Amino acid sequence: MIRTPAGRRTGRLPHDVRHLSIAATVVVAAATLLPALRAGATNNPSPVSTLRSKASALASKIATIQVKLQVLSEEYDQVATREALLRRDIRKDERQIDAARANVSDDKQSLQRQTIDAYVSDGATSDALSVLTDTENALPAQQTYLEDAAGSLSSAMSSLRFSEHALVERTDQLSRDEVQSRAAMKTLNAARANAAQLDSDLTSTQRGVNGSLATAVANQQKQEAIQAAAQAAAASVIKRAQQQSDAATSSNPAVTVDPTDAVTGDQQGLAAVHAAESQIGVPYVWAASSPGYGFDCSGLAMWAWGQAGVSLPHSAEDQYYSIEHIPFSELQPGDLIFYAAGDYIYHVVMYIGNGQVIQAIQTGTTISITAVPPGAFAAGRP
Repeated sequence: MIRTPAGRRTGRLPHDVRHLSIAATVVVAAATLLPALRAGATNNPSPVSTLRSKASALASKIATIQVKLQVLSEEYDQVATREALLRRDIRKDERQIDAARANVSDDKQSLQRQTIDAYVSDGATSDALSVLTDTENALPAQQTYLEDAAGSLSSAMSSLRFSEHALVERTDQLSRDEVQSRAAMKTLNAARANAAQLDSDLTSTQRGVNGSLATAVANQQKQEAIQAAAQAAAASVIKRAQQQSDAATSSNPAVTVDPTDAVTGDQQGLAAVHAAESQIGVPYVWAASSPGYGFDCSGLAMWAWGQAGVSLPHSAEDQYYSIEHIPFSELQPGDLIFYAAGDYIYHVVMYIGNGQVIQAIQTGTTISITAVPPGAFAAGRP
C-alpha cells in the first residue's frame, strides 16, 4: 500500500507506477502477439507455392522443347546443304554429257561431209583427202581414211554411250538421295511444326499461370503487409513500454564493379561483330541467313563472318568442326561459343567482349545482345 503525502490510504497507484504496470501488461501481450502473427503468416494456406511449382515445371518443359527446336533447325540446315550439293552434282554431270554429245555430233557431221566429198565430188573439195586424189589408188585410200574416221567416231560414240549409261546410274542414285533428303526435310518440318505448336501451347499456358501467380503474389504481399504492420505496431508498443531508443544504422558503402574483360581482338573478328550488331532487332527465322529478314543461330554466325571475308557453313556443328578451337580464357570478339545436347551441337553464339554475346535465340525473339549463356560446350575462332 502506497501512502500519500497527507498520510491517507488510496487504492490507486501513482501515475508513473500505473503506467509502468500498463506497459508491462502491453509488453507481455505484445510478446505473445508477435509469435502468433508470425505463425499466422506461415500457416496461412496460399496458392503461390503451388503456382510457382507449376510455373517452374512449365519453364523447364519450354526450355526442353526450345532445345529440341534448335536441334531440328541444325539438322534441317545440314540436310538442306546436302540436297544443294546433290543438285549441283547432277547439273555438273548433265553438262559434261551435253558437251560429249555435242562433240560426237560435230564428228558425225564432219564424217558425213568427208563421205560426200569422197564419193560424190571425187574428193575434189575435201581438204582432208586432197593428198589422195593425185594417185590412181585414190579411191581405196579414201576408203581406208573413211574407215579410220568411222572407227574413231564409233569409238567416240561407244564412249558417249558408256558415259550416258554411267550418268543414268549416277543420276538415279543422286535422285534417290535427293528424294531421301526431301523426305527427311519434310519429316523435320513436320517435327518442327509439332514442336513449335507445343512450344506455343506451353507458352500460352505459362502466361496464364504467370498471371495467376502475379495475382496470388499480390494478394500474399498484401496480407504480408498487414501482418508486417501489425508486427511493427506491436514492436513499437514494446519499445515504448520499455523506453528503448531506436539504434542508428549506417548504410553499407556502394560496391563498384569494374569490367576486367577488355574488348580486344583482330580486325576480322571485330568486323564480324559489327556486322552481327547491324542486325540487332531482326527476327529469328528458322534455317534463314538473310540480312534484314531473319537468321537462325548458325545463319547469323555464317553471314557475319562472311562480311569479314571468312566462309563458314550454315550449321553449328559444321562450324565447330571447321574452325580452330580455343580455351574460354582466350575469348576475343568474334569468337564463336557452342552449346551441345548429348553428342549433338545445336546452338552457336558470337562473343563480343565484356562477358556478352550476340545471338539468334529462338522463334519469337530477335537478334540481341545477352550475357554469355551458361552451359557452353566449347569455343572456336574462324
